[in-house]
Amino acid sequence: MLIPGGSGTRTLVGSDRWIGQLASLAAQSPQVMTVCTGSALLAAAGVLDGRRATSNDLAFDWVVGTGDRVDWIKDARWVVDGKFRTSSGISAGIDMALAFVEDTCGPEAADRASRQMEYISNRDSGYGPFAY
Repeated sequence: MLIPGGSGTRTLVGSDRWIGQLASLAAQSPQVMTVCTGSALLAAAGVLDGRRATSNDLAFDWVVGTGDRVDWIKDARWVVDGKFRTSSGISAGIDMALAFVEDTCGPEAADRASRQMEYISNRDSGYGPFAY
């Protein structure tokens, strides 16, 4: 399951019905990934409690407020904790997705996908150049 971020997350985080459905879907999904502020939705659903996660650097303070039981990692590009993968922003989300491809299909598949996109991937999940 892939959960995008963006301005819509600020409205959805307050919808108990939507958040409840998200929690149910996340529980059933073998892999759950978020891009940008999508991690705020998982945090509000409680499924990141006790886990490490990250989010978009420009909205980081707001995201942290959606889940005080999450171990938020500000300077990470993406974080993997069990079946959950969270990324800090859009390009970090691409890097996270390529790392997922590498983990599940091998490095050749990830390299091929990167070449086809004409994208230079960053394989260092701890490199957060925009964290300030």
